[in-house]
Amino acid sequence: MHTVASHPVVAVDESSVKKEISTHVSSMAATNGLVEISGLSFGYASSDHYIIKSLNLKIEPGEAISLLGPSGCGKSTLLHLIAGLNKAQSGRILLDGDLLSKPSPRCNLMLQQATLYPWLSVFKNASFGLRLGKKSRKQIQEAVMPILKLVKLDHLAKRNVRKLSGGQQQRVALARSLATSPAVMLLDEPFSALDSFTRIELQNEIRDICKRRGITLIVVTHDFDEAVRMSDRILMMTNRPCGHIVAEIPNQAIFEAGQSEESIAKQRAFLTSLWENHIKN
Repeated sequence: MHTVASHPVVAVDESSVKKEISTHVSSMAATNGLVEISGLSFGYASSDHYIIKSLNLKIEPGEAISLLGPSGCGKSTLLHLIAGLNKAQSGRILLDGDLLSKPSPRCNLMLQQATLYPWLSVFKNASFGLRLGKKSRKQIQEAVMPILKLVKLDHLAKRNVRKLSGGQQQRVALARSLATSPAVMLLDEPFSALDSFTRIELQNEIRDICKRRGITLIVVTHDFDEAVRMSDRILMMTNRPCGHIVAEIPNQAIFEAGQSEESIAKQRAFLTSLWENHIKN
């Protein structure tokens, strides 16, 4: 009998998220997902160097963008600022006109490793936020099972997450995020540890789910193909002299014309040429 090797599950502290989730999950109406960033600057107190300085950016509701660049260019820092995990020295981040200054279920973050509760089943992990929001058993069942079906895990609802593959664990993390009806999904290279086939499958599926649900999608990546597969707009970043956006590349036409390996290769070649020009200059 074929068995799937167990992948490590990163546990999260239940008490650290309970308060934030329970205050928001009772109101799960769809939101627009407009992200507005103005004059944003961030650096660590121990250094006089800014990682991000005076950054301005507007992301339209339901838009899918990629922050593309090498390690150290500030792309993950920007994502964590949007998620409320870091506090900026100056500037502000707004979500539908409201200031984002702390973690919120309206703006969900997926990391490289799925941060799940390893002692719980797939269903209980996916429904965690709803259970904290005091939803009834029937409400939770009616909300979560369609989402598990959407991410192709409904047949594994009762299985412990320790027994899942890495790709399946990321699907559980996605289901948990979708269950609280977020306005924005933030992805910090969550597919980097997966095999190529699973990675491409999840890239396409998450983009499709977010588009159908009108969720704004922000992806951090250093992979040109991933940026092309997932984005309406690609924001190329460098770290000279600090993290800033050096180019904005429209990418929506790739999907309007029908995504193909040929169109992806063509856009990849364009991005490579553009990046090499920025490196030389």
